[in-house]
Amino acid sequence: MSDIVNWGVLGYARIARLSVIPAIGRASNARLLGVASRNAGELPAKEWERTYDSYDALLADDDIQAVYIPLPNSLHKDWVIKALKAGKHVLCEKPLGLTAAEAQEMQQAAQAQQRILMEAFMYRYTDRMQVVKEILDSGALGDLRHINASFRFLLDRPNTIKAKPELGGGALYDVGCYPVNFVGMVTGRLPLRCKALVETEQGVDTNLSALLQYDDGLIANIHCGFNAFSRIYAEIIGTKGMLRIDNTFLDDAGEVYLHQAGSVRAIPVAESDRYKAEITHFSDAVLDPSAPLLSLDESIMNLKVIDMIRKDMQG
Repeated sequence: MSDIVNWGVLGYARIARLSVIPAIGRASNARLLGVASRNAGELPAKEWERTYDSYDALLADDDIQAVYIPLPNSLHKDWVIKALKAGKHVLCEKPLGLTAAEAQEMQQAAQAQQRILMEAFMYRYTDRMQVVKEILDSGALGDLRHINASFRFLLDRPNTIKAKPELGGGALYDVGCYPVNFVGMVTGRLPLRCKALVETEQGVDTNLSALLQYDDGLIANIHCGFNAFSRIYAEIIGTKGMLRIDNTFLDDAGEVYLHQAGSVRAIPVAESDRYKAEITHFSDAVLDPSAPLLSLDESIMNLKVIDMIRKDMQG
């Protein structure tokens, strides 16, 4: 059996072009065999072996084992299921679907086809997240009482799909899913209730905060937005301490700060190559089947939280 996974990419989206395609090139167990695009004639020549003028043509290529899907959010479900039925393992950009029901349908297809499907939350592969998990597992924070998590930036690119409601745009789907995922990683369960406040522009949410309350009284605040200066951070507060995580979803070197009675300890985190680590891990799972880091059950749980937030947003 080969020790290299042949990858195909459905669409030459910005994140594919700038982040994931280069990461496939850096991974020792992965090779980019081909890219499909509606504008195949405009793709760069000789960066990969095969170019397809339709997504179906790429999926019909038996030499491709794994597919990365960076398409607009509204197209994830249909193309994930098509890829699975074509016998491909699938890494799909976040959010996996627009609703938990869509994700459950995709999970059923993955199980039926006996193929791996994973949501592409690359930040989970950073040294920063490994340090966070170690501190949580150590019990240094005591019983958890509050979580804050925020991901916002100023969206100034014209005609972006992020601002198109018909394509699954909006801050919650685009960057709010990160705080939702982070809170889900920390709590491991669904909240009992949710309250959301939102500002919208041209049919999409551009500034959103949501409070989630859990069965033990823990309250989490998630925040996201497109309409102001960048802010990416989180804090986890317990009965014995507080952990502050700047640049929560990035992979740069830095520090996290553990506050306890009478002390603040800066804990270093190393720079990571989150996209390469994600591709390497997923390819390892294809070559030697094992559970991917991010399970579909977790993805479905987090989409249930997004469902709750959207329901409260809509009154």
